[in-house]
Amino acid sequence: MKTKLGPMPLIYPIPIALAGANVEGRANFATIGDCGVMGLRPPLVYISLHKNHHTTRGVLENGTFSINFPPTELLSLTDYCGIVSGKQVDKSALFDIFYGELGSAPMIEACRSNLECRVEKEFSIEARHIFVGRVEQTYVDEDCLEEKDGKPVLPDMRKLDPIIYALDNRYYRIGKPIGVGYEEGKKHRSG
Repeated sequence: MKTKLGPMPLIYPIPIALAGANVEGRANFATIGDCGVMGLRPPLVYISLHKNHHTTRGVLENGTFSINFPPTELLSLTDYCGIVSGKQVDKSALFDIFYGELGSAPMIEACRSNLECRVEKEFSIEARHIFVGRVEQTYVDEDCLEEKDGKPVLPDMRKLDPIIYALDNRYYRIGKPIGVGYEEGKKHRSG
């Protein structure tokens, strides 16, 4: 039997990320769980930021942003970035920062994967700004990549060790693989 919980965005798991943008020439980062994939070809992602967030101002100023996925060892700093505002605290001092091809989307070196994005669309719903970004470049620590035929392909999720969040206000880490996509369901094919 199902229990009604009322309207809530109960989607699990929620990846925790640090959205980065330059605000008046200084890097700033906001802790977010409101991000996701919108398409693979072209590579599109979204972030949703509150209209009053300092990072929102930077994305609107520059038309670029980064999505940085911190490993669990950065949990304390990641949580801190969600507690304090860049209006009062210089969050750029918390991390070693690098810039990629766009030159205006600050990324965090200690995060094992980073997406450098250009804003394709922006719209607002109530107090939220939703930014759809085209991923211009993806950066992954070399030691997190799996190899196929001697060439690096995709990262090993266990090595990325991302922070996962749930609506119970707790952080989690990922578990072990349980199957292979587009393979597990083949046993249900007939004929």
